[in-house]
Amino acid sequence: MNGPVRPYVITGGRSRPTRAELAVESLVSALPDPPELPEHGLLNREHRRILGLCRNLLSIAEVAAHLGLPLGIVKVLVGDLWDLGVVQVLPPVPQAERLPTTLLEEVLVGLRQLR
Repeated sequence: MNGPVRPYVITGGRSRPTRAELAVESLVSALPDPPELPEHGLLNREHRRILGLCRNLLSIAEVAAHLGLPLGIVKVLVGDLWDLGVVQVLPPVPQAERLPTTLLEEVLVGLRQLR
């Protein structure tokens, strides 16, 4: 049966992640040596798809785009994986630590002048 995705089934009815610090720009990567998990019961298909995607470092927003799922659902699923200890989540860079746009534009202009 190929019907629409039912998010409440994917997340077990939960609408919020267990970890409040998950932001859409948080970076997720699957751990190379995760703990052993039982074959059945803990991970659904979407959890396994996230683990496959996150062999490379991806933001939660990118994971949601790849899966075609809403951000809130992906945050719940990533939170599950984080709780199980099978992914690492890096917080977004605080606004104060980001480079100002004007500096980046000046660097770009300088690089163009090198040609």
